[in-house]
Amino acid sequence: MPNIKTPEISVIICTYNTKTLTCQCLDKLKESISTLAKSVEVIVVENGSDGTGEVIKTKYPWVKLLEPKENTGFAKGNNLGFKLSNPKSKYLLLLNSDALVKPDTLTKTVDFIEGNEDCDVLGCKLILGNGKIQTSGGYLPTPFSVWAWIWGLDIIPFVGKLIKPFHPRNLSFFKEDREIGWVMGAFLFMKREVLEKTKGFDENFFMYAEEVEWCQRMKDAGFRIWYTPGFSITHLDKSSSKADPEKLKKIFKAEILGVIYFLRKYYPKQIFWILPVIKIGLIARIFAFALTGNKMRKEAYVQTLKEI
Repeated sequence: MPNIKTPEISVIICTYNTKTLTCQCLDKLKESISTLAKSVEVIVVENGSDGTGEVIKTKYPWVKLLEPKENTGFAKGNNLGFKLSNPKSKYLLLLNSDALVKPDTLTKTVDFIEGNEDCDVLGCKLILGNGKIQTSGGYLPTPFSVWAWIWGLDIIPFVGKLIKPFHPRNLSFFKEDREIGWVMGAFLFMKREVLEKTKGFDENFFMYAEEVEWCQRMKDAGFRIWYTPGFSITHLDKSSSKADPEKLKKIFKAEILGVIYFLRKYYPKQIFWILPVIKIGLIARIFAFALTGNKMRKEAYVQTLKEI
């Protein structure tokens, strides 16, 4: 059983209607904690209503459970978890409920961050359920890199060299240790001082792109973010939304709207030209997915266009 008396690491898991996966996540996490020579506390923020909370109370009494009366979303939910965590813990780990760690994950994570003085925040390689590497980070967005991304220009080799990609498409990017602009919140390990100085997620985000904005503030505060493929976890991406076209449409819409919010916040003087560029890119995507018969993606971008 994990030792939660004097935790050195606080693990925050925000879950929404993923009861079975959350149990798998906690089982794998407990195994990884048992191999670590540090004490760990685990906090689950249960936003859903599928009975996950009751299962955790019964099967995982060592977990600190927080059950808000509403679906707070990813950003606010994790912030609530931060507030519940022990202020004396040295490290924090954000872990998705659909992320499955390995027995040596926590040990290798601590070894990396303690062996690299210039690393304050760390992400690792994510492997999807089908065995493929997930693109899980990149450089921080700029108006030009968002333009290249939304128009698909970043797949052109020379463009990728001129503009550091917001969403790198070349998987070779994820095959070596590198300092990076942002890493995905499915597995986000950091020193507590990062949270103390940057105050957590911007709660104007409900879900998607919030980690990108937080990483921008981490960088602005002088912290350094690293990615390593030296160890990996399994990420069963979008598990609370799979097989539900309406939920998937909301995800694609939320990602674009989140990036636009980011640009409004950090590039207000350039928003006058980047918004029309994004709209043109969305129109192109609508036609492309209509031609390929992908109704869900087409409708997602139609809805996004209406809300910009």
